[in-house]
Amino acid sequence: MTPPPEPDSTAATLHLDVESVPARHHTWPGVVAKCGAALLVVAALFLLFHYLLEPYMPEVEAFVTRLGVWGPVLFVGIFLLGTSIFVPESLFAIAAGAIFGLWMGLVWVVIAGTIAALVMFVIGRHFLRDRVESILKQHPKVRAVDAAASSAGFRLMVLLRLSPLNYTLLCYLLAVSRARFRPYLLACLGMFPGNFSTIYIGFAAKHAADLTKRVKAADGHLPAGDSLVHEITIFVGLAAAIVASIVVARIAMREIRRATAMAVESAAEPVS
Repeated sequence: MTPPPEPDSTAATLHLDVESVPARHHTWPGVVAKCGAALLVVAALFLLFHYLLEPYMPEVEAFVTRLGVWGPVLFVGIFLLGTSIFVPESLFAIAAGAIFGLWMGLVWVVIAGTIAALVMFVIGRHFLRDRVESILKQHPKVRAVDAAASSAGFRLMVLLRLSPLNYTLLCYLLAVSRARFRPYLLACLGMFPGNFSTIYIGFAAKHAADLTKRVKAADGHLPAGDSLVHEITIFVGLAAAIVASIVVARIAMREIRRATAMAVESAAEPVS
């Protein structure tokens, strides 16, 4: 008699990873709530820049300018150290948008995020594997990400990067799995949508604080060389970037759920 098939740990992993994300991340009311939360973050950052950081920003920008090429290197180093101990990646992305601007901020965050992911992969796989695995033994379903990463490969890792799962935790989990290095590296491209919207938040918050200062200096009028269309474009772009990243994350979660259902059905089929 043919023995029954063993349970598919890939399905268990995918199911657990999806279910561990609160429902608000993959429902349309959740999308609206998250957009509203992002706007509140922008407003809070505006107030932070305007009332607390604005007096120091010229010194910060001058310091970064004096550092030259070492300014971005310092940022990458701080990003690496911070994310490796679970400081949220989004905080560094917001700071990059405020300090380096939108496009250069995106460049340095992508570089820093990729380097940090590679370093955490090496550390997790070669130095902390036993320790991380001993922790994961307390959560056997999470430990099954080993099977998921090795069997689903590149596509799954891209979907996980697009999803709202924690950046550092995901790096360490994949490091102790059987995930191959090259797909892991290429899957870092999945960080781009979330990075762009978060950097845009920092950029827009600083821009709004600077604009308020310049309008006040111009007696309540837009400063010379600026226009209402330009300002509207910046903040409409911010809203579009936030909505796009949330929709992409929602689609990723839906695709992971679909992969889960297919894996469960496959595991339930009898072996002939």
